Amino acid sequence: MSETKPAWPVAVFAHNEARNIVACLDSLQGGSQPIDCYVLANACSDGTEALVRDYAERLPNVHLVSIALGDKANAWNVFVHELAPAGAPYYFFIDGDVRATPGSLDALAQQLARHAGANGASALPCSGRGVEAFRRDMLKDRGVAGNLYALRGSFVARIRERGIAMPVGTIGEDALMGAMLKWDLRGDTRWDDSKVVVAEEAGFTFDSVSPWRSREWRKYFRRRVRYSVRAYQNRMLGRAIQPAGFEALPCHVRELYRRYPELLSVGWRGVDTVFDWFAVREIKASR
Repeated sequence: MSETKPAWPVAVFAHNEARNIVACLDSLQGGSQPIDCYVLANACSDGTEALVRDYAERLPNVHLVSIALGDKANAWNVFVHELAPAGAPYYFFIDGDVRATPGSLDALAQQLARHAGANGASALPCSGRGVEAFRRDMLKDRGVAGNLYALRGSFVARIRERGIAMPVGTIGEDALMGAMLKWDLRGDTRWDDSKVVVAEEAGFTFDSVSPWRSREWRKYFRRRVRYSVRAYQNRMLGRAIQPAGFEALPCHVRELYRRYPELLSVGWRGVDTVFDWFAVREIKASR
């Protein structure tokens, strides 16, 4: 009689992803290991939750988690500190608007098994503008793509034990996640690239936003402003972490805006200056 393998926990972040969520969940099925998918539907106002409910009726390894606040960092905290079952060897994180390439979860787990010193493993993008340059940079710098990555179970256990959480309002956890991994949850140590391994056999695809389609101009503009907001946030996060450590992070990113106003200057960066200006205006209005 064969022994049942324990399920790998998978966090699926979804905010109004009715167009993509079924394809995302489909892409996670069929690996060598059973999985439990927790769809963190944060402030969804479209048909995302109904689609997940229907999906869960067919596949009981899918669990809908309704969260009132529309914020990915908060959803990450809910999963890590409230939902994720303790004792799993690996935990996986994926955005609901991407699809994992076949075998990606297995590949991420295998890389962590091969590299005992690594805290996490990241997948590579397989679509989008400039994808080849993005892949090269990730492999060179051992970067973390927030779209799809895995954390070692013992690393997640340390996060929970120390009560480390992402500030609500943090845009894109890529940089903060990379800092947690490479600083090994400390603020007084050197950046260690070996704490992250990039799994070349793991990947994700997504539908790109085109700036050349008039109906997507607003979406493209909004995305570029968010990239600028994220850049300002990352500078402030780095200031807060070193040397006080990750426990020093505030509950909400607005506290960082009030704490480091001197970092909200706008310098010349070509066309990006326009997005920086809108980003700073948005940050100041939210303080």
